[in-house]
Amino acid sequence: MNRAEPRPRTASWSETEAWERVVNLICEGSFPHCCAMVIPGDLQGEAAVATAKLLLCESRRGGDGCGSCASWTEQGHPDLLACGEPMKPPAIAECRGVIQAAAYRPVVSDGRVVVVYSADRMLLPAANSLLKLAEEPPDGVRLLLMVEDEELLLPTLRSRSWVISLPSHREDEGLTPPRTPHEWARWIEDNSASEVDSLAGILSSWASWEARRGDFERAAVLERLRLVIQAKRLSRTMALDLIVLVLKEGFVFEHSFGDLW
Repeated sequence: MNRAEPRPRTASWSETEAWERVVNLICEGSFPHCCAMVIPGDLQGEAAVATAKLLLCESRRGGDGCGSCASWTEQGHPDLLACGEPMKPPAIAECRGVIQAAAYRPVVSDGRVVVVYSADRMLLPAANSLLKLAEEPPDGVRLLLMVEDEELLLPTLRSRSWVISLPSHREDEGLTPPRTPHEWARWIEDNSASEVDSLAGILSSWASWEARRGDFERAAVLERLRLVIQAKRLSRTMALDLIVLVLKEGFVFEHSFGDLW
């Protein structure tokens, strides 16, 4: 259930006061047992791994050569449990799997870290299955809920979590849908080789932005489009064409999706 460590990259979130607070709490041994980290979907993997490296380190500083730090591989860490993927929420079966695994004693560390990616996009049964883990985790277990929009996280999960936002210098970049023909042309060029999951993540960001500005009808269209794209019944090219057809050309939503389900 471990996920591969993402390729290193410059991450502006790691230069913020919010991340410094996370680091200090971990070093002091005061990090809460359940934390909801608000961060863009494409940065969730590296933020989760960076946090886990501190939490699983014997000195809580990470990369100090201790037995736990030496156990990190490209596949992850024996005491890091993850479900879902960035921009792809876990199903209930996957949640139940990590809950069961979290009950076992750690392998090389003095605790375990459970990461739930795209926790704000989980279906209700999956989200509900994590309530007990969030409220009463086994000794030494820390739960990280990675979310893009804390308002979409199940309220009963959010109330059990310490919520912290890790802002990015790219916070507004890419969150707003293209408006002009020039913007659409650039967006199409930039995303011509994007995978379906990446396109779905972009739609998710656009939907959140539209909801925050109060255009719930537009947000609903984007969310339904995301669900169709993520069903993976379309090729990458078809998915991109469908996004352009509906959002740029204004093709009626129902006409586009009626036969896809």
